[in-house]
Amino acid sequence: MSDQEKHLVHGKIIERIDRPPKDLIAKFAKHDTAKVADSMAGQGVMDYEIKPLTPEMRIIGTALTVLTRPGDALYVQKAIDLTKPGDVIVIDGGGFKNVCVIGERLGYFYKLKGAVGIVVDGAVRDSQGMIDVAPRTFARSVCINIFGSVGPGAINVPVQCGGVLVHPGDIVMGDRDGVVVIPKEDASRVLDLADKHLENELARLKRVEAGESVTEVFALEPKIAKWTR
Repeated sequence: MSDQEKHLVHGKIIERIDRPPKDLIAKFAKHDTAKVADSMAGQGVMDYEIKPLTPEMRIIGTALTVLTRPGDALYVQKAIDLTKPGDVIVIDGGGFKNVCVIGERLGYFYKLKGAVGIVVDGAVRDSQGMIDVAPRTFARSVCINIFGSVGPGAINVPVQCGGVLVHPGDIVMGDRDGVVVIPKEDASRVLDLADKHLENELARLKRVEAGESVTEVFALEPKIAKWTR
């Protein structure tokens, strides 16, 4: 690749991004990713292959985005210095599972800066070290191979991660089911709807526990009747 061969965003480093209020982000903690995804009509859900390194990992925070060439760590390294407490580092590694873009040392440096999560559309290495000393990490695969740190890349530009467009400052949630991204400008509405979904779910739970049938609680009879005529 010559110096002239580059994308429009290559080399962009945007240092200041708008992050949602911390108290708004904290209110999502009572929800799981599935409830939030339901509140956005199933949108914002990353590819199912992007999963936590260990099943108990949960993340919620604001997206600091990194675009990198598959197998290259240059802009992944640079983004450490721009990280703020509460950030989730969202790395667009092109979805390549056979070359990694981050390992234990860089993961540890992110944790020192206060990052609460790392999400990689691609591979990570040093997986045990990432579990032990890095922010909670979600990735498409684990792989040893890495090419080096030469670029190109960009920081805090819109990226694709697991098929989802992620803007800097969006809210990122992850658990054992996967990862979901909430657009920052829509976060309050999504939270309100997720709260209502949870309230209704708990109300149905109480009704079933009190002895009502699932058919009654979920009003199944009219739906079933369509198929039994």
